Amino acid sequence: MIRVVSWNMGMASQSNLRRGRHEQAWHYLLGLGPDLALLQETLPPTWVRTEGTLIHGPFRQWGSAVFSPRFPLDRFPLPAEHHLRSLGSYLATAVASLPDGTDGIVASVHAVARDAKASQLGTLDPAEASRPSIGRPRINDVVFTGLRGLVAGRPFLVAGDWNTARAFDDVYPGSAGQEFFARAHQSGWFDCVWEKHGTELRTWFRDGNRPYQLDHMFCDPALGGRLQDVWVTDEAAERLGLSDHAPLIVDFDIQPISMRNYSTDMG
Repeated sequence: MIRVVSWNMGMASQSNLRRGRHEQAWHYLLGLGPDLALLQETLPPTWVRTEGTLIHGPFRQWGSAVFSPRFPLDRFPLPAEHHLRSLGSYLATAVASLPDGTDGIVASVHAVARDAKASQLGTLDPAEASRPSIGRPRINDVVFTGLRGLVAGRPFLVAGDWNTARAFDDVYPGSAGQEFFARAHQSGWFDCVWEKHGTELRTWFRDGNRPYQLDHMFCDPALGGRLQDVWVTDEAAERLGLSDHAPLIVDFDIQPISMRNYSTDMG
């Protein structure tokens, strides 16, 4: 089994108290036992690099990162002139070597809730990226469209703060949350929470009692077929106040090559 954690660690609401809590948040993360963590709004303390491999872009204040205490990680550089380069440290991409011998593209996504600028679109056709009922691309549309092309036909795991939810449609008319996820499904992206539970799980705890899931984890169908369990540790946000987001945790049944071969031989 491998455990993947997706978590917006809340450094955008920075203060001296938040700095102390961010250190606590990293200890909390390690206590969850992740094999792979896709993180946003983080500023990893120096000691974290002694705990595993860390991949991220150039931080100014904070940014997204891919972290693993167990698996080899290599950088996955975006192609030259690719429009996703405009996102800077809001996106972190890597190649993870999983214990079954698979090398998969992993991406930690932080898509802020704004319309995309021309510089973020690059040469991307706005009509291709936009959801039909909105008619203009949002940043999460641009991220999805760009990553869809990069991971096509390859094992992948993409997770983070997408700043959209199916439940948005009930409160914010015209938000087209359902459209976003329908498009991902049509593209062959496996939505871990939805496929496991058939509903959204609350991951955002700033806006009263509205049960929004802003953090989502997608993977290729083959990896999705190994999904074991999905849950949210809401105490990180509600009781401990480490972030306004709670960690999303997903377990996959992936055996090391040696164990898989041993099981086959014994059969």
